[in-house]
Amino acid sequence: MRHLDRDLRLMTLAVLLYAFGMGLFVQLLWVYALNLGSSRFMIGMLNAIMLATIAAGNIPGAWAARRFRLKPAIVVVWWLTVPAGLTLYLAPTWPWLIPGLVIFGLSFANSPAMKSYVYLKSEPSRVARNLTIVLGAIPLGLVVAPLVGGQAASHFGMRTVFLISTAFFVLSSVTITFIRDTHYHSAETPWSLRSLGHNRRFRRYLVFFLVGYLAAYVGQAFVNPYLSQVHDQGYAALGVYSSLAALGAVVLTLAMGRATDFYGPRVGIAGVLVFLLAGAFLLLVGRNPLVWALAMLFCGSFDALRFVAAGIVGDSFEGIPLAWGYGIFDAVMGLPMAGGAVLGGVLYRAGYALPFVLVIVVTAGLLVVLLAGGRSPAEENLADAGRDGP
Repeated sequence: MRHLDRDLRLMTLAVLLYAFGMGLFVQLLWVYALNLGSSRFMIGMLNAIMLATIAAGNIPGAWAARRFRLKPAIVVVWWLTVPAGLTLYLAPTWPWLIPGLVIFGLSFANSPAMKSYVYLKSEPSRVARNLTIVLGAIPLGLVVAPLVGGQAASHFGMRTVFLISTAFFVLSSVTITFIRDTHYHSAETPWSLRSLGHNRRFRRYLVFFLVGYLAAYVGQAFVNPYLSQVHDQGYAALGVYSSLAALGAVVLTLAMGRATDFYGPRVGIAGVLVFLLAGAFLLLVGRNPLVWALAMLFCGSFDALRFVAAGIVGDSFEGIPLAWGYGIFDAVMGLPMAGGAVLGGVLYRAGYALPFVLVIVVTAGLLVVLLAGGRSPAEENLADAGRDGP
């Protein structure tokens, strides 16, 4: 944090407050949907709806960051978290969760502007680290929040949890309002989709992370339902496990972000994938709470994969405005996110373990690709710059 300026510290605090509000309910949401009468397959569909909305919001979000200043593009969208929390609170049955999930998904439309803001506020040698610090505040907020959410849900019900979440969303939105704008305005930078299509490095990242995101989102939404339905874990226990997963995400995000800056993206993302594979494996073979706890620590890699990817891809936007680079990347990643959630629902309906079997197979394949490829000259230069930097 000592390397962050005043505005990035405020943004990190806002992200932390937002994450605490989200963390109170997000890990329990799919179990709550089951309790409201949803089927196992519909868990995947509900998650896919939210993820598809998140992905779709990146394109208008990138346009807004190009058309307007970065601060208003960030702040206005951030306030959507408040009606999202209230809508989830008012849902009487599981289909009524859908409007809340859509609004919540749209609140991520400021992601291109936010990542561009962090990039521009960072020294070149600290971009990946600063992005993973700011984004790493999300799993940090999730370390304690699921414990509180699980206990509150057990004693007062999930609707009370949604109200508390909304209060934290208000605090977060007020905090982000105080950041200062940058001088960046992406409309001044000419570019075209053709230049993006000719960018070999960006294409390679795109293909790799399409597969990586698919592996993550096939299994992520079904971790808590698996522990609930297969091992009879209640809201309070799931809150503990979710906190452990968030703790794992914090450690992995910061560690692999630093590894990326020092040793190159291949090392950073390979570290995340190793823990992703280990977490899915331990979840399947575990038969007692200690093994499940260790599995959940490793399952923090589900979130760390996304955060570390954000710190990696920015350097591939050669000649492309930052907001559009991040917006297009995140929008394309919506395909494996939403598709993985639907596929996970199909697999989970056929067998509780099947989503995690696919996670293991795909992750192992990606690790083989990384090990077989070796480091490129660009990665060697990046590693040298990281070692020589401050």
